[in-house]
Amino acid sequence: MTARRKASAAQAITRRGFVTMVAAGSAVLLTRPALAAAASGTRHKKSTTPAQKPLPPASAPSALQKEFERQRAGTLASLKTLREHPLPPGGDLPVVFRPQRTRKREK
Repeated sequence: MTARRKASAAQAITRRGFVTMVAAGSAVLLTRPALAAAASGTRHKKSTTPAQKPLPPASAPSALQKEFERQRAGTLASLKTLREHPLPPGGDLPVVFRPQRTRKREK
């Protein structure tokens, strides 16, 4: 290798190192306003991002929501039935693992 390639290979960054640097940089950018407020001894002023609007009051559920609730109720009823079914202690396993022999390839 030439000296130039060796230098560039030594400076190359791995994917994991890159993701770590991006995460650390993002954390610094996100905590900067809080750190500045803590250093000045004042509370963080109003955010520059617009406030979230409150959700409108819930109206009649949509057809999709009704279907979801119907299926949820059916699933919960099935689970309740399964959980209440008495099982004897111990018992045989429903599945027994038996390894199969490997087939020999024909030449």
